[in-house]
Formats: sequence, structure tokens, C-alpha cells
Amino acid sequence: MKAYLVVPGVILALAGLVFTLQGFGLVGPASSFMFQSSAWIYQGVAILVVGLLVAASGLLLGRPKAA
Repeated sequence: MKAYLVVPGVILALAGLVFTLQGFGLVGPASSFMFQSSAWIYQGVAILVVGLLVAASGLLLGRPKAA
């Protein structure tokens, strides 16, 4: 496991999840510019996917090679 990829990937994925939920209007204050904004739904999902890809690459790159 490559922790230098997994940790930032997980943080990115969590941020993307929060952004998506704010875009749906499920978390955050109603006065926020991100609250119930469809742009943040799409951007949050994109950030979530990138974070998951970074974390997955860190997990896969750290696997021992088969002999």
C-alpha cells in the first residue's frame, strides 16, 4: 500500500462526498453558495471519483508482485 496515494485519495473522496451532499442540499447551511446548486453536485461527483481512483491506485501499486 502506498500511503502517500491512499491518504490524499481518501481525503479527496470525502471532500467530493461533502460537496455532492451540499449540492443536493443535505448538509451545510442554507446560506452557503454551494447549497442546492447542481454545479456542485457534478463537481463533487467528479472530485469523489478522482479521489477513489487515486486511493485505488495507491492500494494496487502497493500490492506484492506475483512470482
